[in-house]
Amino acid sequence: MRIYSVLTFMAYCCLLKAPYHKIYHTVSVDPVTSEHELMCQAEGYPEAEVIWTSSNHQVLSGKTSITSSQREEKLFNVTSTLRINTTADEIFYCTFRRLGHEENNTAELVIPEPYPDPAKKRNHLVILGAVFLFLHVTLAVIFCLKRNVRMMDVEKCGTQDMNSKQQNGILSLWFGFIRPEVCSGPGGYR
Repeated sequence: MRIYSVLTFMAYCCLLKAPYHKIYHTVSVDPVTSEHELMCQAEGYPEAEVIWTSSNHQVLSGKTSITSSQREEKLFNVTSTLRINTTADEIFYCTFRRLGHEENNTAELVIPEPYPDPAKKRNHLVILGAVFLFLHVTLAVIFCLKRNVRMMDVEKCGTQDMNSKQQNGILSLWFGFIRPEVCSGPGGYR
């Protein structure tokens, strides 16, 4: 009986000195609201409160839940979350303060840079490819139109083709070139 009470006393003394050393923390972003959710979780004894502060020492209010551990030691599992709109590289602190003790344990949480969306990079490449394709097709059409007008002028040299002259005039207005007359004299070449 005496051994059992000594072990119980030792376990109770150990519980009095179970600080919240290992603080697990995460930072996540809500995709709908773009709010950052900061979470700190640790086990220890006795019960602790969690104090959230910003890098400029402003105290913030978080939501804390406390449950008893299912392990033999019966430690308290303290989890606290803070939802906040903030920017990258901001620093926040979660401090576990045990009631009745002067020792505090603090974790530092840094808001990370937003991850670049690889789909946005692909969109730029698709747009760039479409612009190059459009330019290539436009140049090919111009080349073909210019070539067809020259062929029509040579084939219809002996007759007056108003349609060809109109096309030459339109092309010269569009593309900035002026075609000299292909034929000189009646039905002959220059």
